[in-house]
Amino acid sequence: MLFSGETQIVDVVESTNDALHSECSWTRIALLAVAYIVIWIALWYTVIGINRMTGVNLWAPCTGLTFAILLAYGWRALPLPLLASLLAEWPTWSEERWPYSLAASVTPLLGYLIAAYILRHHLGGKRLDEWRFDDPQRVAAFLGVVMLSTLFAALAEAPLLQAAGLPLPVLSWLEMVWQEWISAFVGVVTVTPLVLIFVAPLAWRFSRKESLHPRRTTLIVESPPVHWGILQGGISVALIAGLFWMPHPQWLDQSYPFMTLLLLPILTWIAAAYGMRGAASTVLLYQLGIVILVLNFAGQDLAFQYQIAMAVIATSGLLTGAITQAQRVDIGRFRDLAEVSNDFLWEFDDQGRLCDLRGQRVCTIGASANQLGKHWREYVPQEEQSQGADFTRLWTAIRQRQRFQHVVLQVWLPGGQASIWTCNSGLPLFSDSGEFRGYRGTTTDISDYKNAEASLREQAEALLQDYDRTVEAKVEARVVERTRMLAEVSLRNWRLANFDSLTGLPNRNLFFEHLRKSLQQSRRQWRLLALLLVDLDGFKEVNDTFGHDMGDELLRQVAVRLRQCIRATDTAARLGGDEFTIVLTDLEQVEAAEAVARKLVASLAEPVPLGEASATVTASVGIAFYRPEWPANLEQAMALLRQADVAMYEAKRAGKNGWRFAEQVLETA
Repeated sequence: MLFSGETQIVDVVESTNDALHSECSWTRIALLAVAYIVIWIALWYTVIGINRMTGVNLWAPCTGLTFAILLAYGWRALPLPLLASLLAEWPTWSEERWPYSLAASVTPLLGYLIAAYILRHHLGGKRLDEWRFDDPQRVAAFLGVVMLSTLFAALAEAPLLQAAGLPLPVLSWLEMVWQEWISAFVGVVTVTPLVLIFVAPLAWRFSRKESLHPRRTTLIVESPPVHWGILQGGISVALIAGLFWMPHPQWLDQSYPFMTLLLLPILTWIAAAYGMRGAASTVLLYQLGIVILVLNFAGQDLAFQYQIAMAVIATSGLLTGAITQAQRVDIGRFRDLAEVSNDFLWEFDDQGRLCDLRGQRVCTIGASANQLGKHWREYVPQEEQSQGADFTRLWTAIRQRQRFQHVVLQVWLPGGQASIWTCNSGLPLFSDSGEFRGYRGTTTDISDYKNAEASLREQAEALLQDYDRTVEAKVEARVVERTRMLAEVSLRNWRLANFDSLTGLPNRNLFFEHLRKSLQQSRRQWRLLALLLVDLDGFKEVNDTFGHDMGDELLRQVAVRLRQCIRATDTAARLGGDEFTIVLTDLEQVEAAEAVARKLVASLAEPVPLGEASATVTASVGIAFYRPEWPANLEQAMALLRQADVAMYEAKRAGKNGWRFAEQVLETA
């Protein structure tokens, strides 16, 4: 969400979803609603039967169904679980105490609705596809909110059930609260992820008359081999069978509920292999096995311990699955970028041996695994090693374990038939203990540029040889003119690559270069640095009202005002769309950045003349600070940008036309 392009994509997707929503089949939606109610009631009666057999409310999958639909659709879906609850429970109500029974059915729904609202609008976004169980922090927040909401429901429901005369007389109020709390918690963390991961996408496509088969997409990571799945399933079945045997009266005259925690290592293994989908489905299977175990061998006195084991298994499975899923997503993202890159992405070990080579060009030149294991100097011609100035610079950097950038070398590519000119950059790799592991970097083919440069040089030499001495001055003038033109073209290309053509501000490339140098300068001078992320409020309405030409004019005037609000030593850049960024250097106090933000907000809020009309936009500003004791590297720069982005969106949520500090946002979170 750092870039306005992504914001525009989200707007397009939301408008498309709104258009598709009008095309939904209301008949299919009604069928889905009826199916939901029927499944809810069937699960309720099943759980009631299990409760009567065990004497304790072991878990509540109906609560998981309720929380899943509220988390997916918000308050609009509240009538479905409410209607299902009333249809299932009203036959058990007494005529004298039915108001207490009604309150016991409705009150927990309000707690779950509030919890779903918090997750949807403050932790997971407003759209269903934004709430995914692939972020460990988000899953941890989900578990915390569910724990609090189920505790509220238990505290509110227990006295109402006692007043209605529904609970077992052998349970105290505290035991009833504990039982209702753990059973609801286990039901939500077991069923809700399963429904949102597997069932919700199918229901969404069914309601829009789309194929139930998902669209083909690029795999995030390759699936584990089939024999791993068979082995994991076999071990799970063996452990569950062992748990069925161990509490048998022929072995010992009691059962050990916490022996079920032996399933956790297998659950972790499955989650590490298959991510969140495997973890959610395995948790459900393990919970069903524990329920059957309690039905056959456990008494009421041990049911509470089995509930604790079920809660531990579900929580551990979700957290492990989320961590693995996040890692799989990151691995897939970088793998895909490596596969489509036109550069050569390489890595060599601490001995200088090439151990990895990727990129689209690798397939083009026909490189194979046989090329791996060779020393990197074997790919550099001897004349380049003995005479190349850039090779000397490269060799010095490698010996000193330092990074190198834009080193121009003539090399032999793996599988290539001739040497080419390349531009190389690399980073040293170190282990956690500080041991040198090798280098990782990129190689770009610049042979066309070098050939063009050589061709121009040959043409100039040919002109000098062909002309007579009498026209030598003219030849030199032409050479000078050609060189000047090349310099102008080079300068123009450089400006096109580093400056925004609309506003004249530095673009994303030059911004990151300025930010890197500013971080190093701040570290050397031991001064603060502030990064301001500015996003225009209401820019889309200006585009829609006055057209894109006037929108471009507005952006140009905004750029002028940004320059007027900062010093000459500061940097203002355009990231794209209606997003701008400012780097303030040499700061002694944070108030200086706040003064600039106040000046920016006031300046941008003034009307902007657009021909015969005028338009008014505001700005939301997020401010992040770099402190000189921090490292001055790319990771820190990206962290500052992310913090400023979060603070900017906090400013938007606070009403726009203002600013927020990243430190305040982190403390609030």
